[in-house]
Amino acid sequence: MIDVDKVLKNTIKKGSVTIGTRQTKKAIDEGKAKLVVVAKNCPHLEDIAKHSEKKKIPVYTYVSTSIDLGYTCGKAFAVSAFAVIDDGGANILQLTKKR
Repeated sequence: MIDVDKVLKNTIKKGSVTIGTRQTKKAIDEGKAKLVVVAKNCPHLEDIAKHSEKKKIPVYTYVSTSIDLGYTCGKAFAVSAFAVIDDGGANILQLTKKR
């Protein structure tokens, strides 16, 4: 079984991500995002999902709140969404394949 929090931490630490809903949408529109991670209480979840679907980018819905996602990412603030530009070898794309 995949430890989601560990994979997310490794991706944030070793890879390249853009944090925030506006930056996430921008990365999706520019085709840079490989995966989008969204907290379950993200206020822009449907909008981000629509953007991702158009560009055929997988979306992973984090099972907890944006505060918990921020903590998992090592940030002192809530993180509603982030786009993975480069996973840094963390194999984060496994999250969408296991569902």
